[in-house]
Amino acid sequence: MLNKELELFKKNLNTYAQNYRKFFLKQGSFSLYHSKNMDNFLKKTYDIVLKECFENFLPTSDNIPFCVLASKGYAKNNLCANESVSLIFVYKDIKAYHLKPMIKAFIEILNDVHLQIDYVVLELNGLYNASNELKTTIIGARFICGSKILFKSVKEKFDSILHANKNEFAQILLANFKDFNLPFIKQEFNIKKDFGGLDHLRALESLLTLFKNSPKNYALNFMDEKNVSELRLAADFLLSLKSAINLQSNKDQDEFLFSNIHEIAELMYRKGKKNLDAEKILVQKALQSMHTIGFYTHFLAYKIQNELQNIAQKQYRFKNLAEALTFLLGLKDQDIAFDLDLVFALKNLSYEKKDLEKALALFEKIFYKRHSFCILKLLLDSGILKELCKPFGMVRFLSDEEGDYSFDEQAFLLLKEFEKYEDELESLKNLNTDEKMILKLVILLSAINNENEISLASIYRAYCIKFNLKNDIFELGLRIFKNHNALKELAEKEDVYNPIIICALLSKVENLKTLKLLHTLTWLKAKALNRNPFFYKVIDRILENAKQGFDDENLLDETARRVKKELTLKRTKLFLEQNAILQDKITHIKSNLFIIKNTFEDIVEIARFAKENDFKFWFSNSTNLSLQIVAFKDFKIEIVLTALANLNLVFMNLFELFDD
Repeated sequence: MLNKELELFKKNLNTYAQNYRKFFLKQGSFSLYHSKNMDNFLKKTYDIVLKECFENFLPTSDNIPFCVLASKGYAKNNLCANESVSLIFVYKDIKAYHLKPMIKAFIEILNDVHLQIDYVVLELNGLYNASNELKTTIIGARFICGSKILFKSVKEKFDSILHANKNEFAQILLANFKDFNLPFIKQEFNIKKDFGGLDHLRALESLLTLFKNSPKNYALNFMDEKNVSELRLAADFLLSLKSAINLQSNKDQDEFLFSNIHEIAELMYRKGKKNLDAEKILVQKALQSMHTIGFYTHFLAYKIQNELQNIAQKQYRFKNLAEALTFLLGLKDQDIAFDLDLVFALKNLSYEKKDLEKALALFEKIFYKRHSFCILKLLLDSGILKELCKPFGMVRFLSDEEGDYSFDEQAFLLLKEFEKYEDELESLKNLNTDEKMILKLVILLSAINNENEISLASIYRAYCIKFNLKNDIFELGLRIFKNHNALKELAEKEDVYNPIIICALLSKVENLKTLKLLHTLTWLKAKALNRNPFFYKVIDRILENAKQGFDDENLLDETARRVKKELTLKRTKLFLEQNAILQDKITHIKSNLFIIKNTFEDIVEIARFAKENDFKFWFSNSTNLSLQIVAFKDFKIEIVLTALANLNLVFMNLFELFDD
């Protein structure tokens, strides 16, 4: 009978495990649902073990000095799919009961059904002798099954241990928060160990339980319900994400990787929007949740630590946004590590639309400071930046699959490098204050990822018109902004020795000064993102080739005309109807004059003939007899000229198109 019951238990547990995905898709809060199901399976295991050990002489559970407790995240009902179940087996060693074989049988059953557990076995009187690290796992431990009388004794003993060693336990938990700054978060991260991960969340939960002295959440001593709710929502999402990662990998997996995002997005029912696919939305939400958890967990740990050390709590109070910005502008112009109290104060600052209009003039002044990065990073972390710089709000945590960081954080890493080398690089040292200001603003806006130069120009004009910029400064910023990725794109995708490619670059940047600044910013960003040494050599070669191009004025004029016409061509319906290969062929035609002299229709038609045929010729006779030929470069044109020698040749053009 007992064997049948055990087999049925195994079958039910296996069926449940095989249907994780189905349950995950159905449940709004899977961690709670999963934790409660594990409770039931553990209770069933307990019943089977009791029957096996006591047969027909089964006493009541309360009279057996043994209980099973949930610990760590499981104790908070935060268990994720395929995650180890954290348990504490507590017993009292008395002569009437031989409990160790029973505990061993309990563990063997769980191992036999392949339920992953991490556990500790504690004797009641040995609680005092356990290591402090082990004792911290009992903070917030939750009763699952067994003797409630014993559990009451466990709580009493542990409460006395906590009371005597609260500060010592607190220091163990606070060690999870090594410093109280807000770092940049990589797009591929460890969901447990990295900043804002589950380890920080669970350490904070233990801290709040340790210091809880009333029915209310201890966090409410430092912030309001709105903040707590924001933290809770971020935590719920991260727990769901952890379950999705585990389900996708079919094991307990902590790494959030781009290679798995598509399937994870489907598991979490993420749907694409007009301008963002489901994968980008998932990454954006994940990074936002990590940042939210990272900030609030570190802020609360910081407040608790200050209380323990009797450090007076800082109070920042601002009537409005303008007052807050005035305060920041009045600080000494140096690199400042702002404390979390200030981030929190700004995060909770209330302001209206009229406040933003007044604050914008003050916001402009930040870019004139030698050390703008620290203030702008503060505004970023507090959420104010997206209000002061609307274009930036669209790209917060927008993923870049080619890099380690999202586009917005790449911009900040570049700004940090800019200020680091501002007084060292010749191209930056010679700039005036207005020029440095506009470069910093453009660096911030460079987070906007749009391949359409017209859209970029519109965004720039719409935002920068609000500032009191001189016309030449405005235009410098526009050229830099439209082309901030130009050198990177050339280095990665083009032949940097191709004169057409270089000339196209020259027509965009217009002058040598802009070219050098673009090279400097590309070089700084490469350092910020740890690009390989070869990349630096390529952009240096682009700079040298482009410098030589500026010496040929006729070539510059010709190239400018070609680029202007090509930009118009690329927006025509005729061009857009062509396939991507032909579009690429047309934009890489080597002859400037071919683009300048021919109509859009002729450009597309001739390019298509050249792509599809090794040799082709055709006649037209609209005004004069015209012969057009497309052929490989080694074609002997003299054969044609000899054949037509009896005709009056008015003119002849030869254009180089492309190599294949």
